Amino acid sequence: MFIRNSRYTFQNFIVGANNELAYSAATAIIKDLGKKYNPLFIYGGVGLGKTHLIQATGNELKKIYKNKIGVRYVSTETFVNEVINGIKNKRMEDVKNKYRKVDILIVDDIQFIAGRDSTQEEFFHTFNALFNAGKQIVISSDRPPKEIAHLEERLRSRFLSGLIADIQRPDLDTRCAILRSKAREEGLDVQEDVIQMIAQNVDSNIRELEGSLTRLSAYSSLSGKEINLELANEALKEIISEHQPRSVTCEDVLDAVSAYYSVTVEDLIGPSGV
Repeated sequence: MFIRNSRYTFQNFIVGANNELAYSAATAIIKDLGKKYNPLFIYGGVGLGKTHLIQATGNELKKIYKNKIGVRYVSTETFVNEVINGIKNKRMEDVKNKYRKVDILIVDDIQFIAGRDSTQEEFFHTFNALFNAGKQIVISSDRPPKEIAHLEERLRSRFLSGLIADIQRPDLDTRCAILRSKAREEGLDVQEDVIQMIAQNVDSNIRELEGSLTRLSAYSSLSGKEINLELANEALKEIISEHQPRSVTCEDVLDAVSAYYSVTVEDLIGPSGV
C-alpha cells in the first residue's frame, strides 16, 4: 500500500531532545504492532518533523514486512474528501473497506477533522474497527487532543487512551545536526562556521532551516561562488533579519496604543492625555 514519500526514513530523521520520545515510540511500535502504544498520537508545530516521522514509520514497516501487512497513510484532508464523495456517490462501503482492512493506519493532521460531523462519525467507527482488531493506529496533529476544538469527546477519549508524544522546536545542537545531514544528503561542502551561523539565526522550524540551506546552495550555484560565511550572510540576509530581535522604542509603544484606542499620539502625550 501507499506511503507518500519514500525519502522519509528513520535513518535520515535527526533525533534530539525535542523529539526523542516521539521517535522512540515510533520505533517501538514496529516490533509490537497494535499492542504497545495504540494509538500513537504525535503532535507539534508546523515544520517540526511530524510528517517525516509518521511516514518513516510506514516506510520502515513496508521494508521489514514487505507485502505481509497492509500499511495505509492518509492526510486528513484526503480522508475528509473521500468520506464526502462516498456519501455523495453512495460508495461508503468502498471507503470503509479501504481503511478498515489494513494492519496499520497512519493519519496526518487529524486536527482538520474537527467540526466535520459525518467525517468524525466515520473515523470513530474506523478507529474502533481497527483498534478492536488489534491493528496499529498512528496519528499526527498540530496540537494535543485536549486542545482540538470541536472534536467529539468520544474521539478525544480514544486519542487520549494511547501514548501522546510531542515534538518541540529543535535546540541549537539539533539544528546543527539537521543542517549537516541535509548538506551531506545534497552533496554540499558547508563549513562548520556556516552551519553554526544558520542554526543560530533560524530557529523556528526544520522546514525553514532546510530551506535556508537550499537557498544558500542555489545562490552559490547561480553566482559561481563557493559556500562560505561571507556568501551565507549575503544569501540569507533577508531570512536572518526576520529572525533578529527588534528593539521596541517609545514611539512604537505610542503608535500601538494610539491605533488600539483610536486616539492620536498628540492626545496621548498632550496635557489631556496624562
